[in-house]
Amino acid sequence: MNPLDAYMKNSVQTASPLQQVILLYEKAIVCLKAAKEDIKNGDIKSKIGNITKVSDIIRALDSSLDFKNGGEIATNLHALYDFIDRSLFEVHTKNDAQLIDDLIEILSNLKEGWEGIQSKV
Repeated sequence: MNPLDAYMKNSVQTASPLQQVILLYEKAIVCLKAAKEDIKNGDIKSKIGNITKVSDIIRALDSSLDFKNGGEIATNLHALYDFIDRSLFEVHTKNDAQLIDDLIEILSNLKEGWEGIQSKV
């Protein structure tokens, strides 16, 4: 495990649930940026690894949704996570750098939203 991954793992394990969500978004964004570089550099193995990490993160976020208490917000996040996960397959098959940028923007906006909530707690 590289030092950044070790740091992120430790940060996630010791953070509050809200901070964990923010850290997971950050990691997904970092991996998407790396996948974009992998496409540019023709590094297929690394691209697959980074896209897989993002997919794992999205699935973890999706599985943590509380539909009973989260209502419409949980339902909307579920639909968005499903879109992101399906888009990752397209990124993989088409090497679509623009789609990566779109996914980074979506995840950045979600992260900012959670950071806004965190600042009010």
